[in-house]
Amino acid sequence: MLGALIFMGLSAAISGLFFINYNTPVVKSAGGPMCFLILGCLALSTLSVFFNFGKPTTGFCVLRYLPFLFFFTVCLACFVVRAFQIVCIFKIAAKFPNILSWWLKYNGQWLFISVAFLSQAVLLITGFSIWPPNPKNNTQVHPGIIIHHCGYDFNELLGSLILISSLIILAFGFSYIGKDLPKNYNEATAITFSLLLLIIIWIIYATVYLLYRGKYIQAINGMAVLSSLYSFLSWYFLPKCYIIIFQPQKNTQQYFQSLLQRYTKIVNQ
Repeated sequence: MLGALIFMGLSAAISGLFFINYNTPVVKSAGGPMCFLILGCLALSTLSVFFNFGKPTTGFCVLRYLPFLFFFTVCLACFVVRAFQIVCIFKIAAKFPNILSWWLKYNGQWLFISVAFLSQAVLLITGFSIWPPNPKNNTQVHPGIIIHHCGYDFNELLGSLILISSLIILAFGFSYIGKDLPKNYNEATAITFSLLLLIIIWIIYATVYLLYRGKYIQAINGMAVLSSLYSFLSWYFLPKCYIIIFQPQKNTQQYFQSLLQRYTKIVNQ
C-alpha cells in the first residue's frame, strides 16, 4: 500500500513538472496533453492494490482487477497511439500521405483511445455482471488455517485480457518499426522496454499463481500490479524528467532540430 501511495505522489510530481514545462520539446515529444492522461490513468490503476488486503467481499473481488484493467487499457491505448504517430510522421506519411491527413482530420488518436476505453468498459461490465467473483475460504492448502480469497473462473476477464493483449501487440509492432528513429523523437524504445518488463512481470506472476496458492498470493498480485505501473513510470517518464531537470540544453528546439537533420542525412545517404 505504501508503494501505491508513493506511486501516486510520483505521478503528481511528474504531472506538475510537465505542466510547468508544457511548451518545451521534451514534453511535446512525449505526447503533450496525452502525458497527463497517461499519468492520471496510471495513478488510478493503483486503486486495485488497496483491495488486495483484508477479508474479501464481492465488491472487493471486483475492485481487485477492475480499476487496473480499465485504466491500464487507456494507458496502453495511449502508448499504441504514441508509437503509431511517430512512425507515421517519419516513415508512413511520405509514402501514404492520405493516412496522416485522415488521422489529423478526424483526431485519430483520441478516436482510437475512446474506442479502447468504451470497449474495455463494456467487456468488464458484461463480464463481472454475468460471472461475478465470490469470496471463498480455502482450508486445503494449509490445514488449520483459513485463507480468504476470491473465486474467479476468468470468464469475466477473458475479453478484457484479449483486448489488452491486442494493444500490447500493436504497441510492440509500431515500436519495432520505429526502432531507428532519432533519439529524442524515438519514444518507441522506451515503450518497448516498458512492455517487455510488463510481460516478464506477468509471466512470473502467472507461474507463481499456478505453483503457489498460499496466503500471500493477493499480496503478490498487488506487487505485480505495482511493478507493471512502475515499469512505465521508470522507462517512459523518469528519463524525460532527468532531461528537463539536469540536461536543459537538450530540451531546446535547436537540439531537437539538429537530431532531426542528422537523421535526415543518414536516411538520404
